[in-house]
Amino acid sequence: MTKLDFSFANSETRKTPSGREVQARGKGRLGIRSTKVSSVRITTVLKQAKSLLLVTHKEPDADGIGSMLGLGKSLLNAKKDVILLTEEPLSAPFDLLKGSGGIVQNLDAKRHFDAVVALDCGEIRRLGGLRGFPSVPKPLIINIDHHETNDLFGDLNYVDAGSSSTGELVYEVIKVAGFPMDFDVAENIFAAIQADTGSFRYDNTTPASLKIAAEIMAYGVSPWELSRKLIDGYSVARLKLLEMALSTIEFHHGGKIGMMILPLEMFERALANRSDSERFVDYPRFVSGVEIAILIRERGESHYKFSLRSNGKVNVAQLASRFGGGGHARAAGFECRGSIGLLKEDFLKEAGRFLDGISN
Repeated sequence: MTKLDFSFANSETRKTPSGREVQARGKGRLGIRSTKVSSVRITTVLKQAKSLLLVTHKEPDADGIGSMLGLGKSLLNAKKDVILLTEEPLSAPFDLLKGSGGIVQNLDAKRHFDAVVALDCGEIRRLGGLRGFPSVPKPLIINIDHHETNDLFGDLNYVDAGSSSTGELVYEVIKVAGFPMDFDVAENIFAAIQADTGSFRYDNTTPASLKIAAEIMAYGVSPWELSRKLIDGYSVARLKLLEMALSTIEFHHGGKIGMMILPLEMFERALANRSDSERFVDYPRFVSGVEIAILIRERGESHYKFSLRSNGKVNVAQLASRFGGGGHARAAGFECRGSIGLLKEDFLKEAGRFLDGISN
């Protein structure tokens, strides 16, 4: 058994505004940017394909996992040979989603797929840590996503930044294709949309997302039960981690920037998992006057992940792109390496420039 390796994905080294180097997005497998295609072309390929591999980004969220599980179950119901792959086993609460037990972390290197479907991933390197993918024949790559910074790495790209979630796009693909819907498919797609719209509170909530949610509820999905299972079910470890995280909040740029830092030792002391810090970035965002909220999470030695949130005035996807990252206007992120002090200094300087309207 082995792990996949999308080694054909190009990447490049870019410099941050202060001159430090980061790994930035590549241009895709063929070295060119494809054009966005309609869901009709995607569904045509999915109907014709017999074997499919579904993947999402590393450290997946509810939209990535829910989209993968929902589409995967629908394709299985359509008698397709489907494998769902993640880099690591799912941890709570995502392991509570229907079908999560069928997700694998390894594949037979000789296994061939007619197509690979990448879900909720803005760039192919974000699929992360996938080794040993057979070089011949290369499968067709279908890229379904809603990040405005998606670099269109697929052979077919269905990318709509106006969509509330990838789950919404998956629902459209299933409906256009006429693939079977059942309770498990519906619940997973609802979980994806519910998460990325902040339980239908964020400004990416549209009439279309509410209409889809209403249609999905007709299959018996309970928003309350899903919310209790995925959003509101705090463990004692999560509460301990939150207590420590709140003590690190600091404010900059006249209170317009709120920052929270989570070193690895906090996770160890709280006996918490990475997923236990999900949505912690919202706490500094809730503070009156804050325009940009940041959660800095230590991933390893001199290795950090910055999660950014905006209250409206700053497009944090554009801010994150200055450091080799991306995402949405209100939610984005990037990873970097170096001294935490220097990384914070670089980021705060650039964030301040965005707030002052001199980002060009």
